[in-house]
Amino acid sequence: MKTYLALVFLLAFVSLAHGQSDLLPHPYAFAGSELMGGGYASVAAKGGAGLRIDSRHLLFDASASYDNGHKVNDNEQPNPSGHDRALDGTAYIRVPREWFFGGGARWSQLSTTKYTKTSWRPTIGGGRDYFAPNCTPESCLRRFSMRISADYVMPGSDWQNGSQGPLFSLYMPSPSIKKHIFYRETFGVYRVHETVTDRTNRPLTEEQTSNRAWNSFVELTIMYRF
Repeated sequence: MKTYLALVFLLAFVSLAHGQSDLLPHPYAFAGSELMGGGYASVAAKGGAGLRIDSRHLLFDASASYDNGHKVNDNEQPNPSGHDRALDGTAYIRVPREWFFGGGARWSQLSTTKYTKTSWRPTIGGGRDYFAPNCTPESCLRRFSMRISADYVMPGSDWQNGSQGPLFSLYMPSPSIKKHIFYRETFGVYRVHETVTDRTNRPLTEEQTSNRAWNSFVELTIMYRF
């Protein structure tokens, strides 16, 4: 962690040395809908806010979000109400040809009428900005651009379900463009195992962790950057 923070501060210093003025974090808010699997109701409302940096050498994003997703198909029915809360943080290093690579961490909490699950997960990944030909972030305000990325979300502290898998994101236009309104889409495909109920019972735990399945979700949101 200390090495990671030192690298971030070093990149910030390098950017400032090159006369960068875009290292000031910009607040943003987003809202939209989420299509959910994994025993949830099919559709949930989602919203959140955060801070982000989109500079020449550093990409940074920290956000908090909330959705009203609730379980309709689990082992604790009836379970009529619920919600998810999350904190996400990522930092990426820009390299030539508009690529970037890095990682971060995610914290999430599922709360239902009958139980609560909390976990944190490290992430690692990268992506790329795409601009119209002969276009730069400063010159293509009215031309096509987008950002795509892929991160692998690790199980972290999630011993109950071991959820892990790829998380794909799309922004249009690219956040490198100095605009205010962006379309943001996130698609996750996670492998999970049956909920572990008693880690001290080894035969039962082995049986539950061997029963695996795939879950997915899609977030469709509009982001406003101030």
